[in-house]
Amino acid sequence: MFYKLNFNLFFFLFITLVIPLYGLDIELTVIIPANQRECFHQILEQDKKIEIEYEVLAGGDIDINYWFYSPTNRILQTEFKKHDGHQRLKLEETGEYRFCFDNSFSRFSQKQVYFSLRSFNEQGIVEKDDVTESWINSMDKDELGDLQDKIQDIKDLFQRIWDSMEAAQRYQNIFKNFEVHDRILAENNFDRINFWSTINLTLMIIVTIIQVITIRSLFEVNSAYGKFLRGKNTKN
Repeated sequence: MFYKLNFNLFFFLFITLVIPLYGLDIELTVIIPANQRECFHQILEQDKKIEIEYEVLAGGDIDINYWFYSPTNRILQTEFKKHDGHQRLKLEETGEYRFCFDNSFSRFSQKQVYFSLRSFNEQGIVEKDDVTESWINSMDKDELGDLQDKIQDIKDLFQRIWDSMEAAQRYQNIFKNFEVHDRILAENNFDRINFWSTINLTLMIIVTIIQVITIRSLFEVNSAYGKFLRGKNTKN
């Protein structure tokens, strides 16, 4: 019974203290149609530090126009016909921010774009919201005794594990984008090779047929095509 109680207590403390609710972390892969402009909206708070990344994975010349607008419609960043982009900044306003991708310069090719938005704290790591931090700080150390130090050690340990896992996940996402880009490029090249190979094969067959007909017509006396090739003044 005592073991079960301690396990339940540890599980409760793990859920409420060790696992925090992390801040903003958004990843999207979107399709921007040809001759179109798409905007995405996100409400953000003043003084929040954010990181914005985007990369064109496929389509056309693998480039796109990008705009980042503040809630007062002020342009915070503009890039034209870029393959990828990266920005870190501290927000000066609270409100609805816009992230726009413009593919209007492309008449036929749609673009596949990877986009991520993250918030960071002063140490440069992904921001977290410790909803239980105020609860544990409001209690006297005597009320928890040595348990408070153990809880803090557990939190620090899992925090380091979480940071390492998140860094690994970010690298995996980067490698995944490279893999998607290379795979799409290889598939496009494969389709182009098949298309032009089919055209070349078709032309070769047509030319071969024309050559055979032309040579046969030259030796056929009653062939109208042969007479045309031999000329009107040629005697039978």
